[in-house]
Amino acid sequence: MKPRTLLVLLVLVLGLGTFIWFYERKLPSSEERTEQSKKVLPIDTAEVTAVTLESESGTLKLEKVILPVPKDDEKKEKEGENGDEDALAAEPPAEWRIVEPLKARADTFVVEGLLDALAALDKVRTLDELDPKQVGLDKPRATVRITTADGEKVLKIGAEIPTSATTIASVSGVEGNEGALVISDSILTEIRRAPGEWRDRQLFRGDRDKIRRITLTAAGQRVVLVAQNGAFRMESPLRDRVDRDKIDDLFAELSGLTAERFVEGAQPTPEMGIQPPRAVVEVAAEGAQPFRIELGGETETIGGEPPPPDPGQSPGPTPPAKTFYARADGQLVEVRTRLEDAALRPAAEWRSTALSSLETFEVESATVQDAQGTLSLERAEPEWKRGKDTISYLPVSDFLFSLLGVTADRLVTPAEAVSIGVLPGGKPLLTVTLKTKERGDEILKLFAPVAAGVPATAGDRQLVLLLPPGTLGEIQAKLAEVRKASPIDPSKDPTKK
Repeated sequence: MKPRTLLVLLVLVLGLGTFIWFYERKLPSSEERTEQSKKVLPIDTAEVTAVTLESESGTLKLEKVILPVPKDDEKKEKEGENGDEDALAAEPPAEWRIVEPLKARADTFVVEGLLDALAALDKVRTLDELDPKQVGLDKPRATVRITTADGEKVLKIGAEIPTSATTIASVSGVEGNEGALVISDSILTEIRRAPGEWRDRQLFRGDRDKIRRITLTAAGQRVVLVAQNGAFRMESPLRDRVDRDKIDDLFAELSGLTAERFVEGAQPTPEMGIQPPRAVVEVAAEGAQPFRIELGGETETIGGEPPPPDPGQSPGPTPPAKTFYARADGQLVEVRTRLEDAALRPAAEWRSTALSSLETFEVESATVQDAQGTLSLERAEPEWKRGKDTISYLPVSDFLFSLLGVTADRLVTPAEAVSIGVLPGGKPLLTVTLKTKERGDEILKLFAPVAAGVPATAGDRQLVLLLPPGTLGEIQAKLAEVRKASPIDPSKDPTKK
């Protein structure tokens, strides 16, 4: 045989072998085929789009709803963040909702538990030539209808088998599982849940990074908090920076909103005090439906003493949570929450007392101006550049921490500052201009100390911050350490080797 013919045959054999290898690689093994043949409902739970349950508890219909993807996330899915192919294949966000006998968000954990149980359901044995009437399949105790892109699959559960933990069942829409089957009766526990047990008790599922606006209304006051450059500002009735700790507490309350009990009835009764509500909290987030909760009167139904404090936490002034009737996105519930306290907080108390809104790690460069002149600092990981010299990050971090970590003892308006004689006048003793990559610039000015403290201004805030006495001296001492820090010899820098 000619060498050329042998080469052609070799290529064909190799190609055929490669094809068979790739083809058979995706086929289930004999053990896997045996396991699959035992399954009553061989379904991919991720592909299920609807479920209908019929039992003595009534009829329950569940539907999977695809949620809108925020523009930023949609862009990442199309492009693949950092070149990650998994980002391109990621499934769109979805949630389960009850559409009958009521309309509400379903508990995804409970629904997925049902689907996992159905997918794992095995045949104990197959029964041939049985009259459906004799085994209760003409009037089943429970029926499950599962909808996927391939169509509908129906599981009917008939009579129980005495002295065993099994029951008669039948399946339609699944090839090879025709006729009566014997299965475990444990699946009935999942199917027979009352409609209310399928509801999602967590009332708020917003992503903090996606929140754009929070509106608090109570006692004739309306406070509007708006996300801006990674932080929150008060837009109304005052315009100012918001205290970070108070925002953290508010988001913790929202994230912890759980229905202790769902109140039956479409409309609230006068005794609930929801018409009109005593407090309203509204949250607008990117890519999500607005969330609204209306708090009514206090209720003793789930009342009683609040749970004891965590022994690991130090006691504080936080008031105990109260229980209220509430309407959350149209659902009447009873909740234990401190949201009323947040809504009743005077607008002025939302103001931040921190001199700066920045964290040390956010600062990319700083320009300092004082009596000794101008000093330029720029981040040069892992160290800092002081002008042309490279210095250790330690003195710079200490200086920034002393500046950014300070809080005012008191906030006063310019008019109040004049009346008490603390209005900053003349040239500031210390001016620091901070630059970041994403949060923009911030200019901090500290003036000569007075009896009430150290007057300071921050950015465009229309307030004077009275810092604790001694603050200026502490910051200046840290700045002096930066100025006298010895330059680092690049040839001895271990990170450059």
